[in-house]
Amino acid sequence: MVAVTIRYEFSQHFRVPADEAFAWATDYSPNDHALMGLKGNRRFKRLADGTLLLDDTIHSAGKAVRKRKLVRLDSKRMTYYNIHLTGPTKHSLYFYQIVPDGEGESRLDYTGYEVYYPRKAPSKKELAEIAEAESVAWRQDWGNLAKAMEKELRGKGK
Repeated sequence: MVAVTIRYEFSQHFRVPADEAFAWATDYSPNDHALMGLKGNRRFKRLADGTLLLDDTIHSAGKAVRKRKLVRLDSKRMTYYNIHLTGPTKHSLYFYQIVPDGEGESRLDYTGYEVYYPRKAPSKKELAEIAEAESVAWRQDWGNLAKAMEKELRGKGK
C-alpha cells in the first residue's frame, strides 16, 4: 500500500474578533456541514477538557463517506488540531490557528497534512494538483463558514 502526504495551506479572513471567531469555530454542532454548504451528519462527544471526538458522514455524488476525528483545542493559543482516525484520509492532520488581523477582525491560518492511499505513487505534478484542489475546496467551505459566523456574531450587537 502506498501512502503519500499532501501539504496545503490557506488563510480565511473574518470580520469578527479572534476570540469570538475561535469560540464560534470550535463550538461544534450537528449543523456544521450545512453551514459549509455540504450534506452531512455530525455527532460529537467531549472526551476531556479541550478534547473531542467527531463522527462525520458526508453525502456527495450518491456516496456516503464517514470519518472519525480527534480534535484537540488550545484556547489559550487559539489553535486546534484535527486528526482523522478513520476514513479515506485516515492519519491526516489539520492545524487551525485563529489570529487577530486588524481591529475587531481576525483570520484563520489553516494547514492540512492530508494522507492519501493511492494505488500507485503520484508524480510531483499530480501531488501539486491534488494539493491545489484540496486548498480550493477548503477555502470555499471556510468562505461559507465565515459568512455564517459573521452573520451570527455581527448580528448579536445590532
